[in-house]
Formats: sequence, C-alpha cells, structure tokens
Amino acid sequence: MKRSMRAMLVLLVASPLVVSVAAHSADKLVGNAEAGQSEVMMVCAACHGADGNSTNPQYPKLAGQSPEYIEHQLESFHSGKRANSIMAGMAAMLSPQQIADVAAYFSQQKEAPGEVDKDQVALGKSIYEQGVPAVGLPACASCHGARGLGDAAKLVPRIAGQHAEYVEQVLTGWHNGQAWGDGPHAKLALSVGQKLTVAQIHAIAAYVQGLNASP
Repeated sequence: MKRSMRAMLVLLVASPLVVSVAAHSADKLVGNAEAGQSEVMMVCAACHGADGNSTNPQYPKLAGQSPEYIEHQLESFHSGKRANSIMAGMAAMLSPQQIADVAAYFSQQKEAPGEVDKDQVALGKSIYEQGVPAVGLPACASCHGARGLGDAAKLVPRIAGQHAEYVEQVLTGWHNGQAWGDGPHAKLALSVGQKLTVAQIHAIAAYVQGLNASP
C-alpha cells in the first residue's frame, strides 16, 4: 500500500500536466442558464437577441452554440486577445461566473433556421464539402462537420444557419489578415481566409446560412 501511494506521488510530481489538468477541471465553473438569462437581457440581447437569434445579420446568432466556444470568445474579448471595441466593453461587465452563465443560457436556446440562397448552393456546397485542392484549401466540413455543428471539445464553433452577412464579414477579415487572438485555430483561420476569393467567400457564407434548411 505504501509503495503504491509513493508511486502515485512520484507520478504526480513528475507529470505537471496531470496536476494542471486536474486543477483546471476543479476550477471549471458550472454555468447556470437561469442566471445567464438575466445577464443576457441586460448585456447581450440588444445585439444578439433575447434568445440568441440576432435579427441584425451583422451580429452572430449564439443560440445553440456550444458553451465552451462562447466562454472562450468572451474570455478572449475580456482579456483583449481578440480585439473588438464593442465586445471588449460588454465582456468587461461580466465576471467569470457570469460568462459561464451566459454561455449556458445561449447554448440551450434553439437556433432559428437560415434561408437558402439557391444561386450560391452549388459553389458553396462544393467548397464546404471538398475545399479547393488546387490552392491547398481544406473543406470547411473537415473542422465544422458535414452539418456545420462544430466540435465543442476543440473549440470549433457551430456555424449551421449562421447569418451569411456575419460569416462573410468574418471570412473577409481573415482574408485581410485580421487574426482572432491566439486561440488554437487562429493561424489556420488566417490561412483559410487568405486562400479564398471574394466570390468564394460570398458563396460559402450563403451556403452556411442555409445549411440547416432544405434547398
């Protein structure tokens, strides 16, 4: 028994990653959706909608987005790693617990479906599913999934049904070299954006908006 305990202590001392992961798990805040709703009404609803379905297409829909992704972005705005003068002020108003609560609330809302732009379906679908091999552009689906639901564990956002105007705004920013902080996908995002033409950006954005609807 003593030998087993000694071996465990040696493992913990020799493996700071184990200690770090354990500490992170212990410090992870649990979001309260009910409390988050109050914060949303006071801070977020004017732009993103009371239920996370923004009516202004320049602001992203947050309904149904993974709480992990929302928390990461709010923390990035709060720290200044992701530059945005409006969101920096909004995030500064929230404590870490309030950020977790807001993320929990939005993640539990149902996203309103987007509309399909039939003129852009063919090109947008092709790039989304197959990429553009000639310029080394990976398929959007390789990260965001065939249905655009993302991957919470990897902090890849849900994009199905997102406003085309917002998606186009983001892709254009990447195309022009505007980085999103130092997150795990920041460099990849810039690489993707810089390989896209204006026409391709427009087609992808239009396709993504209708990804959760029937053509």
